[in-house]
Amino acid sequence: MMNSDALSCKDCTSWQELLLTVSILTCWLLPTTAQITIESVPPIAVEGDNVLLFVQNLPENVQTLSWYKGGKLLKMFEIARHVIATNSSVMGPAHSGRETMLNNGSLMIKNVTRKDSGYYTLQILDTTSRREIMRAEFFVQRPILGFRKHPTSQLKIEFVPPRIEENDDVLLLVYNLPENLQGFVWHKGVFPVDHFKIASHSFLTNSTMLGRTYLDRLTVCSDGSLLLSKVSQEDTGLYSLRTIPVDLMSESAIVYLKVNNCLALGWTLASCGSEAAIRCFCT
Repeated sequence: MMNSDALSCKDCTSWQELLLTVSILTCWLLPTTAQITIESVPPIAVEGDNVLLFVQNLPENVQTLSWYKGGKLLKMFEIARHVIATNSSVMGPAHSGRETMLNNGSLMIKNVTRKDSGYYTLQILDTTSRREIMRAEFFVQRPILGFRKHPTSQLKIEFVPPRIEENDDVLLLVYNLPENLQGFVWHKGVFPVDHFKIASHSFLTNSTMLGRTYLDRLTVCSDGSLLLSKVSQEDTGLYSLRTIPVDLMSESAIVYLKVNNCLALGWTLASCGSEAAIRCFCT
């Protein structure tokens, strides 16, 4: 009987490669379950553009789909409702004449204005009366000057790495943060309200306050950059940085973070056996 300690490094490598191959094949043979997703195309538009709230992976047993402006499912905020059986759409009180609802549940909004910025809610009702609610968001900025209050501002945000997978650590790298600031604030989304606040930093007291949702995953840098650890699909969306200068003439920069789903074919860490096997296959 061979002692396991006597195996050479070459033998260990061969066994590891074999186990990795088996894990990948096991993942490949698992049944797939695609989840419904909504993507704003583009996520940041210019006034006058057309925006498509693109619905993907809609199941076959859908009965009706309803779009609402904002986050509340109230009749007064309903834009349109589509009935699959009759292939017909009914316009709601919030319809402005610029929205078109497509057969796949997607919503096209033409000639957008800044008032169109914000959240949109999709309610999906299937043939068993089961309800699913999803939300999307986009932002409309002015032409040329964008969302900045200073035309000469060079405030900019980039992602490191540029392509982001689930469980990655992502740096929202800030360039050209202005001088003479009192502080800066990060928000999830484009509305500067406390409910969506991620973090704030004060240069006057050299202190940082983090939002509850991100307490264990967030690091704020003095240059305005933000390190977000172990991202998930829920982190996908718009992020905005707003400066608080001494003269109170604030500047803002907005970016769209897209977290790619490495497990898009329905794989799970438990069934695949190891995170390394999944990452190796995805790369």
